[in-house]
Amino acid sequence: MSGPVAATRRGLLARAWRPLVGAAVGALGGWLYWYFIGCRTGTCLISSNVWISTGYWGVVGGIALMPWAAPRERVQGGDEAGPG
Repeated sequence: MSGPVAATRRGLLARAWRPLVGAAVGALGGWLYWYFIGCRTGTCLISSNVWISTGYWGVVGGIALMPWAAPRERVQGGDEAGPG
């Protein structure tokens, strides 16, 4: 596949690989937590169901590895000492 569609997919993958890896690792961790620790009584909100545990930790992992924008530099101008 070539052309603008392939270039768009490559660009999307180049931007989104960290959250995707984080989501996959988080989902695996959520499944492992459910399997080995879990909630035997069924009253725990997150760890009582394999789908909820895997999905929750997948979202957490994706957010944790999301590339945040660098803080903008302060605009220099006016008095260096500030107002007042």
